[in-house]
Amino acid sequence: MVRKLLPVFFFLFTSALFSESPWGSSIQKGFETAKQDKKFIIVDVFADWCTYCLVLEKEIFPDPEVSKILDSFVRVRLDGEEFPNLRKKYNIEGYPTILFLDGDGNYVTKISGLATKEDILGVSKRILQEPNLESYLKTELRRNLSSPDIHFRLGLLYFQSKDYEKAEFQFTETIQKSKSFPILKENAHFNLNLVKSIYGSKESAVKSWKEYLELYPTSSRKTTAKLYYGLTLKDAGESKLAKTILTEIKPQLTTETDKSMCNEALSEIERGF
Repeated sequence: MVRKLLPVFFFLFTSALFSESPWGSSIQKGFETAKQDKKFIIVDVFADWCTYCLVLEKEIFPDPEVSKILDSFVRVRLDGEEFPNLRKKYNIEGYPTILFLDGDGNYVTKISGLATKEDILGVSKRILQEPNLESYLKTELRRNLSSPDIHFRLGLLYFQSKDYEKAEFQFTETIQKSKSFPILKENAHFNLNLVKSIYGSKESAVKSWKEYLELYPTSSRKTTAKLYYGLTLKDAGESKLAKTILTEIKPQLTTETDKSMCNEALSEIERGF
């Protein structure tokens, strides 16, 4: 009986061994591992119907040089069709797309389309030369001093770490260098105003939100910008105008956080605060 069971057990053991993949399937676990091990993440975003995705999976990634360098990353493979929010967040327009992220989910860079061995090795080596995302972005900025996108991403990184002085500088640089990129310019202006609302003077924040609303009258963030304009007006002591604006936009608010901030501000105005 024992002799009959041994081959079966051996087959099951070896099957499990050789089927084990270095690629995980959970982005959340990927982030946790990356933070713990202080690594960057590589995400292979694919689709079942994508022929080039199979080439990447079966031919490019198994290459010994590629496989060796990818051992320095936390690897995750995701079906992009099942993660629409991820596609939207990282602006993924097709498959395959290779995303490089840090442990906090911050965007590092990406390779769109069928990446060659040289593409993956080149990008990976550049990333691995840096200890963290800030260092990587600063190095990239030295290579391209006029890049508004890198300034913007540095601004987001500093905003996230609550280094508001540096964030303000980077968003200001983005605005100045993004004349040919209107969407990026608007996003930088919006984030700069958030920084000023937290870090700057109340009067400066009021002026900035008013300017934003004048510059971008058709912005998709118009309602949110009006909310912050009303809140900063209240903080600056202009309660009458603040009440008018907050009352006007209150029915248009959609998130519970925005509704709560608006109601709290209106309540404080009524109580004379």
